[in-house]
Amino acid sequence: MAQTMTNRAVEGIELPPVGTWGFDKAHTNVGFVARHMLSKVRGRFTEFDGRVEIAERPEDSSVQFQIRADSIQTDSDLRDDHLKSGDFLEVEQFEALTFASTSVHLAGGNRFELVGDLTIKDVTNEVVLDAEFGGFGPTADGAGTVAFFSASTELNREDWDMTWNVAVETGGLLVGKKVRIEIDAEIILAQ
Repeated sequence: MAQTMTNRAVEGIELPPVGTWGFDKAHTNVGFVARHMLSKVRGRFTEFDGRVEIAERPEDSSVQFQIRADSIQTDSDLRDDHLKSGDFLEVEQFEALTFASTSVHLAGGNRFELVGDLTIKDVTNEVVLDAEFGGFGPTADGAGTVAFFSASTELNREDWDMTWNVAVETGGLLVGKKVRIEIDAEIILAQ
């Protein structure tokens, strides 16, 4: 049965229906970018799950998200194994990275800030994701409702006890401390 569309709007932006939404894993990307010497390395996590609760008032909405740490991929087995090791994610001891939102702040138009607690290796820090709502509509088969948003933030990996590094001869460090998180998410309203 098709979901009823909403007639709610904020600043002329039509809001998605109130309810519980799940992540469409085939159309969601959880990626990151980090500096390696002079270049940038891009990677992603391929196994994750979570839910989005869209509330009547957008500010009351929430997001819960879990990522399987050992699903990290950078297109280099050697680098992936190092990222899974005790120098970085310690995946044998810490199986998941988690995010639990604590507040949503509207930032004008289709933009908002998603504030929450990010836990990596049992270390929890508050992060602020700059997010953008991309719209919603019927699923391809017309049987449900789908919505899209993107979000990003920059983290200092040392805040989560990932301090491994090597000085290079030309000066500086092998691996940058800053990591940019980039999420493109398609969510589907639970029936």
